Amino acid sequence: MGKVLLAHADPELTEQVIAQGLPACTERTVTDPARLLEQLDECRQTGVAVVRQEKTLGADSVATRVLNDEGKVVAALSVGVGAGSVDLRTVRLALIASGLAVSRRLGWRPSAGAAQAQSYRSG
Repeated sequence: MGKVLLAHADPELTEQVIAQGLPACTERTVTDPARLLEQLDECRQTGVAVVRQEKTLGADSVATRVLNDEGKVVAALSVGVGAGSVDLRTVRLALIASGLAVSRRLGWRPSAGAAQAQSYRSG
């Protein structure tokens, strides 16, 4: 969920997070700023982040954005599962559907699109 929110936050926040350092929680944690920026860019494009044992060994998660009526990301939904216990592609599809349903309840409509957060790289 953190990557989804960070991907859509102000670039200044991303700079602050990176400047504070990216400590490893597990050996799978992304600690390279360039790799994190790539993942955040991908998340901005897809609206989804997948984390595989980066925070806790034995746990994977998928998160998606929730949009308001202006297409701005105002929240995120996440599902955590035991590593390798389910096909994350299936979880991803169900989670996207749930995120879109919550977004619609908040007034978002497909015609509004998703307000694009400025990429840290293009800033």
